Amino acid sequence: MSYQTFTAPSVDEAKRAMRKALGDDAVILSTRRHQDGRVELRGIQKGKPLFKGEGGSGGGLFGQRRARPQAPSLGGGDEVQYERSGFGDERTMSDRVEDSASRNAMNNLRGDFSRKLDKSAEYSDPLHQHYHKLLSGQGVSPQLLEKLVEHAHHANTQHDADRLAYALERSLKFSPTQPSPDMPIMLVGQTGAGKTSSAAKLAARAASMGGRAVFMTADVGRAGAIEQMTTYAEALDTRFWPIEDPEHAADILRREHLREQVLFDTPGVSPYASADVAAVRAFREVLGAEPVLVMPASGDMQEHIDWVQAFADIGVRRVIITKFDTSRRIGAAVSGAYHAGVALAHFSEAPFIADGLIDADPEYLAYRLLLEQPGRIAARR
Repeated sequence: MSYQTFTAPSVDEAKRAMRKALGDDAVILSTRRHQDGRVELRGIQKGKPLFKGEGGSGGGLFGQRRARPQAPSLGGGDEVQYERSGFGDERTMSDRVEDSASRNAMNNLRGDFSRKLDKSAEYSDPLHQHYHKLLSGQGVSPQLLEKLVEHAHHANTQHDADRLAYALERSLKFSPTQPSPDMPIMLVGQTGAGKTSSAAKLAARAASMGGRAVFMTADVGRAGAIEQMTTYAEALDTRFWPIEDPEHAADILRREHLREQVLFDTPGVSPYASADVAAVRAFREVLGAEPVLVMPASGDMQEHIDWVQAFADIGVRRVIITKFDTSRRIGAAVSGAYHAGVALAHFSEAPFIADGLIDADPEYLAYRLLLEQPGRIAARR
């Protein structure tokens, strides 16, 4: 058989091991939990037959895909084209295997789901009940909630905000960026996450600390992007270069001998798109930059978790969470950082440069998680 088996303490860790070995297109065939609590996952790479000799030379269980070679580009490039083989009853067989795998996975994990639905067992701990009531509306993942409760038991206070801050400090990583001319910062993330405004806020932060920053942007295709960055550069009295490709960025570094903090803005990129990943890595290598993820606070929890984990796989170690002012629930982004082991760097609760970024710390985050309605709380802490 062509499948591989991966065993880890949790489903998420087993999935990461599978993706690392088989690629992002890998398909889960089955999962089961051992008596010691570890999870066993069986996966197969798309395009490979389940049994040797199955599907001939051009097929495979899910149809062979051949990607057309593509040069690195950050957005706006040609999409990768795929060709699917037309082998016999391949699609029907694929459906049968996937249906079987789904039933197997559900049966194997039924005990876990049953326990999660049995709130009388899961929330028998009064503190757990209390935290579930406080945070369930924020979209915090069950795993992060368990960790917070574990640490909250040891807090030497009964005040909700202080006790939650104590638990957050021991459950998450907090690491604000520091302006440095020796370490360019490359902001990555989806379109509309707030990368360009975050770059401007980082420049303003550097100026407030006695330093200076310059802008580079590869986001030259989005309507109004150049005008927006030009406005920010003029307002902050700094320099700005639109960048076409990694060689262009390298030429500027050689020619200008920059002594300021370099802030590199990228267009919307996806960690699931090979061309985007290749381009991010090429720019990172040329600039010697730290990639910092910018992401909105709210959204689907599992999607945020997968998104941060995928960016962590290409070198992201810190995240800036934006749109606190327009998000009632911020648990999705916080849970994403927790599951990926990525540090929280800054928060943004206003779109204006003058309001700046908030250095991530457990006290602020505790108050924000306990807030019932979106609002600005940095000024009244």
